Amino acid sequence: MATDRTERLLNLVICLLGASRPVSRAALRGTIPGYADAPTDEAFERMFERDKDELRQMGIPIDTVVNVQGEVEGYLIDQDAYAMPSIDFDAAERAVLGVAARVWSEAALTSEAGAALRKIEATAGGRWSPLMPGRPGSGEEALPQLWEAIRSHRAVRFDYLARGRESVEERILEPWATAYREGAWYVVGLSRERGAGRAFRLSRIQGPVTRLAEEFTPAEHGDIERLLEDLVEPATRGIARVRLPDAGAARMREVARPCDDGTWEVHFSDPQILVTDALEAGAVIIEPEDAVELQRAALATVATAHESAHA
Repeated sequence: MATDRTERLLNLVICLLGASRPVSRAALRGTIPGYADAPTDEAFERMFERDKDELRQMGIPIDTVVNVQGEVEGYLIDQDAYAMPSIDFDAAERAVLGVAARVWSEAALTSEAGAALRKIEATAGGRWSPLMPGRPGSGEEALPQLWEAIRSHRAVRFDYLARGRESVEERILEPWATAYREGAWYVVGLSRERGAGRAFRLSRIQGPVTRLAEEFTPAEHGDIERLLEDLVEPATRGIARVRLPDAGAARMREVARPCDDGTWEVHFSDPQILVTDALEAGAVIIEPEDAVELQRAALATVATAHESAHA
């Protein structure tokens, strides 16, 4: 089974970082999963040079160690140069980290993201606002596969339930970028079925996203920007009634209309987005019933996450 390039890069870093003496190319080829798959010495050399250059571009200090005869003896990572500096995040930076962790709350790195936040809190001191759950049914769990496909220029396959359709259809996409617009995640790229650029909302992807073997040539930056500019949310679906807290919730108050009984009416196009907006505002949804149930489920997810984090 072929080794994923990201896994190979990580293994290379671990190997060089843990070595007390320079590691030769021959030793790396026999140690790092994936290098042994190279059919020839030349193929291995090209693979290793690309990996080494990519890691250096990422700021990882790989040193080439030369002996007294001027021959390359091997490679090391300077542990002092690679060591993480003291953590000193301010409140705004911690808030950004919290938002980033929320992106992963339904994805493959849920436990890792939460554990990382707890470690940073312990080192830096202080805590930030509780982690909100990912938007119910948002499709955020597909982000890791899509980001890796974009990075490696690989096409993806998935089943998609288009708006107004009753059954799913298979789609093959050359993904260019992901975007977050008005509370919803999208992936944009070249649709093989349409032969043109298209945007797909992640919440309408049904089942897993499969990364394919063949590579593609990425689009020009201007083409991606034009496609992102065309992302438009659907028309208003209905009106929700919510109860807002006595203070705060400024963003929701700007778009809501007060009612005589002290509640507020909010126009919405997607109940999933409505739920997360309400949670962020500290609001309680009173109707419609499907949004009420979604909010209850989201709150239960928050409670479970905090119980696990403090267990």
